[in-house]
Amino acid sequence: MTAPMNPPPRLEQFNAAYDAMQDRILLRIRTSDGAEYRLWITRRYLALLWPILMKMADGFSARKAPADPLTRSTLAELAHGAAVGQADFASEYQEGSSFPLGPEPILLAKISLRPPAGETQTVLLLPNQGDGINLDLDEKLVHIFARLLQQTATAGEWNLKLDISPGTGSAETFPGPRLLH
Repeated sequence: MTAPMNPPPRLEQFNAAYDAMQDRILLRIRTSDGAEYRLWITRRYLALLWPILMKMADGFSARKAPADPLTRSTLAELAHGAAVGQADFASEYQEGSSFPLGPEPILLAKISLRPPAGETQTVLLLPNQGDGINLDLDEKLVHIFARLLQQTATAGEWNLKLDISPGTGSAETFPGPRLLH
């Protein structure tokens, strides 16, 4: 007789805050087992991550309307609105009790996307060396995560055009004055 397997921890809460001194987004992710992952996202990394998130959103829409890109785009926009409308952005973030990657945030440098598995897709957020985190996201979580990143990038005045436009896969830079440090 084998012992029952415990289900893997679920994502419980995301939190993103712009840190002006670092000019980075601090992303914190807490799981159902109390683990917290702290990750730094740079402007460049977000510009690379955004098309992957839109590819994930497009993958969910493609299941509903495989042949028609316009219908898929419309479905993705509707799914985004529904997910964001149901999300709780007002609750205070509850800190984790353990830090599998350490208490200091890791600087993200690499991204990988695994093929869809069931109702989720997995995006791997990785530093240049060492361990990162695998995010198993369903359609709703992809859109909530995207909205959180949109809002935080806007707060940081990063001037990225982060539109919900599955299939286009771009994070464009707005024209305008550039500040040099």
